[in-house]
Amino acid sequence: MNVGQFIRLIRVPTLAATAVPLIVGGAVGYSDGKTFAPLLWLDIFAVALLMQIATNILNEYGDYKHKIDTVPSAGFAGLIISGEATARVVLVASVVCYGVAIILGVTLVLYRGLLILPLGMVAILTGIFYSEGPLPISSTPFGELVVAFVMGPIEVASANLAASGQISMVGLVYSVPVSLMVAAILLTNNLRDIDKDRDHGRRTLAVVIGKKYGSSLLLILIVLTFLWSIPAYAIFNTSALVFLIWLAFPISLRNYFRITKGSAWSKSVAIISRLHLIIGALLTVSILLHF
Repeated sequence: MNVGQFIRLIRVPTLAATAVPLIVGGAVGYSDGKTFAPLLWLDIFAVALLMQIATNILNEYGDYKHKIDTVPSAGFAGLIISGEATARVVLVASVVCYGVAIILGVTLVLYRGLLILPLGMVAILTGIFYSEGPLPISSTPFGELVVAFVMGPIEVASANLAASGQISMVGLVYSVPVSLMVAAILLTNNLRDIDKDRDHGRRTLAVVIGKKYGSSLLLILIVLTFLWSIPAYAIFNTSALVFLIWLAFPISLRNYFRITKGSAWSKSVAIISRLHLIIGALLTVSILLHF
């Protein structure tokens, strides 16, 4: 497997789902006013990215093993079915990434205590059972919920803890829009693959509710991401700077309709992932400017 093939395998657009909660959590840790540990934050950033990469690779292996991917299609590398890499090589690549993530994670446990251990274990086990096991999470209607929980509050709290040594309430508040957009990314992926998943017996949320209602749910998730700012400000006493995220609202709607009313489904995951990055950047700016 060469570098180009590995880059295809890790599904770069989806890495935004990990980068955003780590950046937001790091910003909260920096704003806590206590000792900010940049090296430990970079450590957990690397750990989270490696686990996401390992999960993406394992998902590729799992889809091949369960005969979900049998012909080239959007959203997967296709290295195994094209003969560019064996299933064993792909599986080993996933295991190596998980292994390096665990080694780097030991440093975090040594410096930040045992609290970070269960957070990491939840993330690792979710990544494994997302694609593997008798009933992979990816084949059920609960994928969006589980992934949103892990790549929202779990990862934001982990980054907050690694960066500052504590988990703050404001970090959990800021994890809500992160969760909503992560769910939107996965729902977009499943809407794009709805026909393939249905044909192979997968019961994703998109398959269960159909493309029409799934597209409506995608819009709801996007709109709720912005409406979150109202209770965040009114109830949880965040700064008015949380409303900065509304700068991304017009482009979010434009891209949503570009996907659902046009022919951009093949690029839909990359489009929603970019929106996630934009919203995450605005959230980060609002945190840093206030604190």
